[in-house]
Amino acid sequence: MFGWFRSKPTCPVTAEEKSWIEERFTWLIDEFGMQRLTKGTFILPTAEFFPDDYDLTHGSIRSLMNRVAEYMDVDPVGLRFRFYEEARPEFEGMMTEGSAGLYGKVGNKHEIGLELNTLEDPLRAVATLAHEIGHVLLLGERRISPDEEDQEMLTDLITVYKGMGLFPANMVMQENYWDDGPVSGWSMSRQGYLSMNMLGYAFALYAIARGEVSAKWLTQLCLDVRTACKQGMHYINETGDCSCPFVTLR
Repeated sequence: MFGWFRSKPTCPVTAEEKSWIEERFTWLIDEFGMQRLTKGTFILPTAEFFPDDYDLTHGSIRSLMNRVAEYMDVDPVGLRFRFYEEARPEFEGMMTEGSAGLYGKVGNKHEIGLELNTLEDPLRAVATLAHEIGHVLLLGERRISPDEEDQEMLTDLITVYKGMGLFPANMVMQENYWDDGPVSGWSMSRQGYLSMNMLGYAFALYAIARGEVSAKWLTQLCLDVRTACKQGMHYINETGDCSCPFVTLR
């Protein structure tokens, strides 16, 4: 009787988004293995994982890139980076969507471009590096073609699979205040290619695959992503409506 008053579990993403996330998450399992998903370390923004000083010098950024690469199973020896700079917003309160990083292959090296203004925030720098190193795994190692329409979205998704997803997830929307001599301003910027709800659903798959019903890392996610993650876990556990192998074989 009292079950009548329970709210029906709802999925935090659209049917099309759900299908894409599950299909690509299964593809990542096929490419990198179930053990990498279930046994890999979830990386947190703590001194345990990032003990080096961050002072915006070439050496400190190189060290940061090396750590992120190792956490994502990429040999940092094959990486090099360069800096570039995009113009700041012209008006206070602008919404911007400029790039934070770039990826390319130069000879036998994977080159990562880092936008100078994004490096002021070390968490954003890690998010950018995780995304660009995702390109190394997907484009650089020829797992996908640059012509694939969803390659940028997949690059965001692989950061979740590899345990680095907290950083891009928490940087999706950012408010920035800046002061440049006589000119100052405020802007809001967006980073990444997946919405907060899509990232939340991806984290739900990640948590279920690992058996982490009450994962401590959930508290570290921004509220919108955390809410979507919990909603996604509830929906899958209540309905079983998920095509990923670790759900259908339960």
